[in-house]
Amino acid sequence: MTSFRHAGDLGDIIYSLPAVRHFGGGDFHIEAAEFTRVCLTPNRWCGIDRLLAVQPYITSVRSYRVGEYCTFNLNSFRAPLNAALRKHEQTDKSLCDWVLETHNVPLTAKETPWLTVVPKTVAPVVINRTGAGRTRNACYHNFKFPWHKVWKKYGRDAVFIGTWAEYEMFCGSCGEVPYHETKDLLEAAQVIAGAKLFVGNQSVCHAIAQGLFQRVLLEVWVEGANSTFLREGVTNGFDEKVELPEI
Repeated sequence: MTSFRHAGDLGDIIYSLPAVRHFGGGDFHIEAAEFTRVCLTPNRWCGIDRLLAVQPYITSVRSYRVGEYCTFNLNSFRAPLNAALRKHEQTDKSLCDWVLETHNVPLTAKETPWLTVVPKTVAPVVINRTGAGRTRNACYHNFKFPWHKVWKKYGRDAVFIGTWAEYEMFCGSCGEVPYHETKDLLEAAQVIAGAKLFVGNQSVCHAIAQGLFQRVLLEVWVEGANSTFLREGVTNGFDEKVELPEI
């Protein structure tokens, strides 16, 4: 059976899935490693195992056992990525493209949805903005992105998903919207799939929205714009001039 090893972070795992699907899928092993932002021990999976398990090309999900053989080491994209970053090159290439190129997979592999879930309709617009409790260089915020305009345009039609701390930070800095609690990433994916638009920063929820081919308005982190996609339905917001899509 083909097997795949990945240490995360959570969004990085989502961006690896077009390659996993290209190779026919198989068993997915989540590795707890110290070189990622969050060491993905099972108590930190946030239900990504449940989200992966419902994909038709994933046969099983479990923890990676140190030293075991896996057909594909999906962490290998980090070597060329880090080499480029040290030279300040290709800082805007998507993480998805880094994985595909590392494993000699055509970039077209990401041109069809690679996530499927049963949609759950909660609100026309779903907002997620991470950063609460993180160091400044791990917040992925763009202070030129016009969140005040986003709130004015979509606030009455939106809910916020994410942690309570993220919600409080968002309401305090961007504007109040209702909070919708999701128990894990599978349920978050269902709520995103049931919306007309996802709005957020570079996060695992944004990666999920891209995998679902949801309509997306992204707050681009200009210092590391590695999550932008150029496809119909995606608006990449680099500054206050971004045109907010209609719903």
